Amino acid sequence: MPISAPENAEEFEEKEHAELEFVGFRYVGDDSVKTDHDIRRRAGYNGPPKFQHGRTYFALLPTYLDADHVENANMGVHALEARGDIEVLYDRERIAAALLERNYLPPDVFYEGFDRWKRQKVMAKLGLDDHGRVYEADDETPYRDELREIAGIERGDEADVSKQRADEYTGRFSRSDASEVVKLLRQDSDEIDLRTAGLTDMAEYLTRFEPATVEQGVDVVLGDADPDELTIERADEDPADDQDDTDAEDEG
Repeated sequence: MPISAPENAEEFEEKEHAELEFVGFRYVGDDSVKTDHDIRRRAGYNGPPKFQHGRTYFALLPTYLDADHVENANMGVHALEARGDIEVLYDRERIAAALLERNYLPPDVFYEGFDRWKRQKVMAKLGLDDHGRVYEADDETPYRDELREIAGIERGDEADVSKQRADEYTGRFSRSDASEVVKLLRQDSDEIDLRTAGLTDMAEYLTRFEPATVEQGVDVVLGDADPDELTIERADEDPADDQDDTDAEDEG
């Protein structure tokens, strides 16, 4: 999902009619999924109006709008701050950690064809060095390493990362929600029995998949993504296994 920004935001900022800041925010209310058009209308968020509990969303939101030049100059990030069910992330440490947690580098900031204005705003806020545009996953490495350094996260601590993900899924999903995602992603019904598995079991099972795959699965279950576009990648597979299979085929 690209970084959200209000319509004409770049133009207004260039004319000094607006100031915008890159922030993260997450819904922390009582529902597992919250549909809320008020966030779009009052805060200037232009993404889909469905918000998964505990999931961080990223946006460029107004901190100042000139009422003489901007219609609805009352909208902005302050509308999120005023709500008890929304947590706003301003500091670069927590935003960096949230990007790593989502296992996601926004394509309109990092990948080929990026939006120059958005890229400048995000890079400046996070204090990232410019390592060039990203063409494929391997090109993300220098940016991810910097994000880890900013967030204070050690690289390669597999057990801790897996536990953090399981804890996040447990707090984020209801048992029925998790069941729908597991049902979509699992390729062998013998791996987990949904009739008897509890929420903790399902959360731990989801950590067998790459974070991006789980997020894709959530979007499909919510109706925000096409099932045909779902790519299932597992985190518990050893790339060497695939190489061994390939070698065996070559020898045969």
